[in-house]
Amino acid sequence: MTCLQCGSAVTSARETVNYDAMMGLPVTLKNIEVRRCASCGEYEVVIQRAQRLMEVLAGSLIRKPSRLSGDEVRFLRKYLGWSGADFARHIGATPETVSRWENDAATIGGTADRALRLMVATARPVHDYSLDTLEDIANEAQPVERLGMLILRDDWQMAHAAIRL
Repeated sequence: MTCLQCGSAVTSARETVNYDAMMGLPVTLKNIEVRRCASCGEYEVVIQRAQRLMEVLAGSLIRKPSRLSGDEVRFLRKYLGWSGADFARHIGATPETVSRWENDAATIGGTADRALRLMVATARPVHDYSLDTLEDIANEAQPVERLGMLILRDDWQMAHAAIRL
């Protein structure tokens, strides 16, 4: 391998690296590959299975016994793939409130903290669910709907539209 900056040879070694700036959290990566150029000093940290690293970090954060810090809220929001405005809409807060949480100008409330942890714990990409649906949820309780479910090839799916009881 050659250095992208100066073209000199690059060596590779396993090291322990403080990776705070890239993650937005105080993270130490142990036994990680680092490629270094002896000529110009450039180096590259090689992250294998980066998505899995994010999953493990997110899992660690939602299990911590104290309230989430601003940096932790920001990391989890980004882990979920949301902008600040989208996250605010999901959690039922204003974008300004989310900004205050992330900048430690205000502490995230207990209910929002738990909701964020649950969002992360149950995170699955949903492509056909509009945020507008969340905003349109009525304030009054409505009668329960019966949902028709059908199992095909060991997988459940909606059999028909909801029926009002």
